[in-house]
Amino acid sequence: MMEVMQREDWERLGRAFAEARDAAGLKQTEVAEQIGVSRTPIQAIERGRQSNGTPFTKVTGTMREYAQLVGWTKESPQRVLDGQPPEQSPKTPAVVERSKSDLPAAIDRELRSGKYVDGAVIHLNPEDEDDDTRIIVVLKSDEDISDEELDRRWQQWRRSRRHLQGLAASDPEAPRGS
Repeated sequence: MMEVMQREDWERLGRAFAEARDAAGLKQTEVAEQIGVSRTPIQAIERGRQSNGTPFTKVTGTMREYAQLVGWTKESPQRVLDGQPPEQSPKTPAVVERSKSDLPAAIDRELRSGKYVDGAVIHLNPEDEDDDTRIIVVLKSDEDISDEELDRRWQQWRRSRRHLQGLAASDPEAPRGS
């Protein structure tokens, strides 16, 4: 009986999120973009169960960010699970605070998380001084990565970086020799 009650609690929370999203005039894809996740976790939250069909076991960071986006406090998901109404945030706009970056939210979030390891700027057309088109790659890792794992990933990155630089240097329009 307790398991059914828990499932119902998560489903009630999911319905509350969907109603709040609709009231804010947002689509699932917009919520996902603004908080820097794919649409899948938003769908799972609104269904009240994880992608594998099991109920959630705790309020996640994504749920708290979603709550803020629809104008709730971070504590509101737990309040709804406890059978109480969500608490409106004193901040009136239904927008998650974002950095001043003009990058897409998912990229901005990734750049701010984890440990910086290395980066590279690869110019796509280095022969043309007027063409500044480039790829920017940032290698990030978990904060608590072991030295051995960091070294393994570093070696993978070195091979990948050389490959990327080679691709950028090759001219796809040039005739291929045999």
